[in-house]
Formats: sequence, structure tokens, C-alpha cells
Amino acid sequence: MKAAVLPQGSRSLEIQELDLPPLLPNQVKLKVKACGICGSDIHLVLHGKMKASYTPCVPGHETSGVVEEVGEEVTKFKKGDRVVVSAGTSCGKCKHCLVGRENLCEEIGVLGFNQRGGFAEYLQIEERYLHQLPDEIPFTEGAILADAVSTPYHAVKYQGEIKPGDTVAIIGCGGLGIHAVAIAKALGAGRIFAVDIDSGSLENAKAYGADELILVEKTMQVGKVLKEKSGGIDLLCDFSGYMPNIENSVRAMSRGGRIVLVGIGRNKLEIPMPFFLIERQIRITGSYGSDRRAIPELIQLYKDKKLSLTKSISGVHKLEDTNEFLHALEEKKGNPIRFIINPEL
Repeated sequence: MKAAVLPQGSRSLEIQELDLPPLLPNQVKLKVKACGICGSDIHLVLHGKMKASYTPCVPGHETSGVVEEVGEEVTKFKKGDRVVVSAGTSCGKCKHCLVGRENLCEEIGVLGFNQRGGFAEYLQIEERYLHQLPDEIPFTEGAILADAVSTPYHAVKYQGEIKPGDTVAIIGCGGLGIHAVAIAKALGAGRIFAVDIDSGSLENAKAYGADELILVEKTMQVGKVLKEKSGGIDLLCDFSGYMPNIENSVRAMSRGGRIVLVGIGRNKLEIPMPFFLIERQIRITGSYGSDRRAIPELIQLYKDKKLSLTKSISGVHKLEDTNEFLHALEEKKGNPIRFIINPEL
């Protein structure tokens, strides 16, 4: 099969012909129809800040396609089924995996980083990672459910415990944060504040339902501005990983407010106000990836017409053009949200 491969030590993908190993009894062979380009692919390919655990590495963790062949132990899928593949990999056997909380597994990984991903004509994957994709959801939009949409969904709904009418702040409106805005809107947020250093990202946030936009400047205290504009934030989700914004945003929180950290940054988090946190019962928690609840629930929101992802697809391109659009995403050419690779083009 044809695949976009990252050679060891290289900062560029190469189109190569790879052999497919024999299909295991619990695996499905999938003909890839769409695979999203994510910011973590930039860190893997262009920067080398993230590493794959296998070679030859085939990136791509936001994948949808059609089942072409099933192993002898597969029971839930058949040839011709439309599916989306979960982005997270796990052991499948620990107490967390067995109750559907795979993102707490000690062996948690990511498709494309821990096993071959979707920048290829075919993908062989265990049945347990697949979800049925209804006909009304295009492959392009189905693919990004795997991470760009399910990761913020887990943060907003399950870690953030959003309630109807909540005042919500989303810090960092890139590929994940922009969908947090859409999800907060779909789940009944009262007011949504979008915070970013990039005006283009804020334009995207407005298109997805943000009520107020805050363009961050160098000397701005984000928390002070949020407090003045909102009167109090019930749920704050940070996708930027810039810890100083979190530190000064604590005082913007309402009583019983929840802060969810999703973005991974290098700064130390220091919050020198324990009494404020205690007296107001403010919670700070992390959120990583999603679990098996996310994709089916997102599909239902889509079918109920509460969630639309049409604006998220910034272009569909050939496998041979993957390097070009990794750079385009990094450089934000055309204010993109998600570029899609279609190996059939």
C-alpha cells in the first residue's frame, strides 16, 4: 500500500510502498477515506518534539474509512461499513479500559505514534477502536471526531461538567479549542468567552458561537478582563498550555467554578491563593484525550442538528501533499481549522 512515512531522523514525510502484515483475528482492514492533520503531527514530523515508538512510522490519528476485510473474531463490523477510528490506543485489559475509561490506561498512546496511523491507503486496527459512522456524516467530518472534537468534548462535558446556562471561557481557540466553543454551545452554555492571541482564531470562534472575543496582548491579565466582562466564569477550559493565564484567571471564577487544563505547556503552575480556592470551592482538573463515550455521543449531537462541523474542514488534499499542508497548518495559511488527507485522490 501507499503511505506517508516519517524516516528516522527526518523532518519530512516520504511516500513509500509498505506491505500490510497478516490481518489478526480481532482486527479490521480499513480503506482510509479521510485523515485529519493535527498540531501534534506538526510536533512529530516538523519539529521532532514528539516521538513515535515504532518504525517505519506512519502518522495520522484522525481517521475514517470503509471496512474492507474483517478478522475471524470480529463480530460488530462487516465489509462496507463506514467507520471512524478512536485516536487513543490502550491495553484493553486494565480496570480503566474494562469500564470504558481508556484515557486513564497506564499504556495510553495515540494512533500514528504507537502504531501505524491513517496517512496511508489502508489501516489495520483492532475492532474495539471502531465506531459506526452514519451515512449523513461525511468522512471528512467523521475523521475529526476522533480527536479534534472528542478531546474538547471530554474536557467540557465530563471533566468540566458543563451545565445549561453556564458562563464558559475557552482559552486557546486552535484546532481543539475552537471545537470546545462549538461543544459548549451545543450543550447549552449561556455565554461563551473565546480568548486567544490570534485574531483569525477568534474569528473562527465567533463563527462557532462565541459571544465575546478577547484578543490577548502582552501585558494583559486575562483573569481580570474575564472578571470585568463576565462577572464570573463557571467553566474555564484552557487549550493554550500557557500557565500564567491560568494563574491570573482563578479570581475570575464563580463560586463552585471548574477549571479544566487540556493544553500542555512547559511553564510551572503556581497559584498562591489557597483560601480563595477553598472558600469558593473552585476545582482545577486535567483532561487528556477522551474515552469510548465521546464519539457515539458526538454523532448523536450531529444527528440532532446541535453540532455542525462543516466550517472545520479547511481543505481536502492528496497523500502526496501532506508535507505541504503540515507547513500550511503551522503557518496558519488561510486561517485553517483542519486540513484533511484523502489517500484516494
